[in-house]
Amino acid sequence: MRDEIVGICRFSFLGRCDWAGTAAQGGDIADLMARRRAMLYAPERLERRFAAFEALCLPSVRAQTDPDFRFWLLTSPEMPRPWLDRLRDLCAGLAQIRLIVSDKRETVNALREPLREAAEAAGRPVIQFRVDDDDAFSCHHVARIRRHARRFSDLPAFAISYPQGLVMGSYEGEPISYWRAHQPFLGAGAAVRMRGPGRCIYAYNHFQLPRYFPAFTDVDGLGYVQTRWDEGDSVATIVARFPKWFQQLGPAEFQRELAEDFPFLQGIDLGFVERKGAA
Repeated sequence: MRDEIVGICRFSFLGRCDWAGTAAQGGDIADLMARRRAMLYAPERLERRFAAFEALCLPSVRAQTDPDFRFWLLTSPEMPRPWLDRLRDLCAGLAQIRLIVSDKRETVNALREPLREAAEAAGRPVIQFRVDDDDAFSCHHVARIRRHARRFSDLPAFAISYPQGLVMGSYEGEPISYWRAHQPFLGAGAAVRMRGPGRCIYAYNHFQLPRYFPAFTDVDGLGYVQTRWDEGDSVATIVARFPKWFQQLGPAEFQRELAEDFPFLQGIDLGFVERKGAA
């Protein structure tokens, strides 16, 4: 039986998730969503998110050496129409992509029925992997997941991490810096087969997956290019900035590191990462 593999990316989804400030269960949900909506759909932010998506995430989908997978983009109907239309247009040319526009306020609820339907069609729960819209994932990502899934075919559930990767970042308009990183069970590219057909990878914090599933880390190759910048929305990321276990690279070294897993990123303009006009 061939495994069904589904990548999932939340694109300015208006709801509770694992970002700081929305994960807590208490508080006024209407007020929280109003503040979240104003932040998510600010034109400057959306312009930069689309720039990252078009430069990093979308080319990753196109570049897969194993094209037999699905890629779901989850967003909300509150996204302003011109931007939603732009997102639809970007997705239209790729057979793997399905745009899911949901008014539910929890990721797990928004994806429950699509995941259940996919599991019923496949005959068992699908393998899910997660990325952000400003991540790139290796052109070998789907092929690697499928290869490991064959090894774990007797397991009803499992999790896979690709901890070796590259990071590029700029905060508050500082020059872009480049890094090589080792981050086990980072969200970018983490994969899981859940135990239930409608269960979603976002039900767990990605760093906690090894606590709940038989888990494997693949250190061959590079799994991700992660962006660290003011648009990331994660307080933890901004505070951590570039941790001491990151190895800094020069621009030329960064380009060489892209060769095997991210040839589609070599030589592209990465200037969108740096906030122009910042103090």
